[in-house]
Amino acid sequence: MQVKGTALRTTRDFVKTNFPGSYDKWLNSLPPESKKLFLATLDATAWYPYKEGYSIPIGKIMEICYNSDCKTGGDRLGSWSAEIGLKGFYKVFLLIASPQYLLQRASKIFTTFYEPSEIEASITGEKDAILRIIRFENIDEAVEYRIAGWIKRALELANCNNPSYEIKKAMSKGDIATEIYFHWV
Repeated sequence: MQVKGTALRTTRDFVKTNFPGSYDKWLNSLPPESKKLFLATLDATAWYPYKEGYSIPIGKIMEICYNSDCKTGGDRLGSWSAEIGLKGFYKVFLLIASPQYLLQRASKIFTTFYEPSEIEASITGEKDAILRIIRFENIDEAVEYRIAGWIKRALELANCNNPSYEIKKAMSKGDIATEIYFHWV
């Protein structure tokens, strides 16, 4: 499993920006192969190993900055990532795109950041949708919540009122797929 460098940069910058006093502690908590990646210049377009570059570092963020609360930490990391990533041209796109179109596109965008992965969106009502993660090797709870938090923030930026979500099935807990149910008013 691989992840794009953009995701690593966002992860690193999240800690630097939101927990500057914990950045060195986070960096020094990483195993040598992970720490080496974050000490080097991260190429946004390059592929990095998922476990060393993403899963372990996010797990350490949850441990150090969120007292191992993957739900809160993953959600905040995802929300922050959407806020940073959806600027400029994308901000205009969010203002004109329907929530349904946004979810359809987001499911495609995620597969360009995580390889191999398969993610699909289903619109189940005027203000309801399900994001299904069908293939994502070694996904963990924090990453599931990061994805959910990203979508929730993107919906907010697209002027959806009070979006919420619930992870009803989780590959991280042994289910065959992760199913994230979204609703907005």
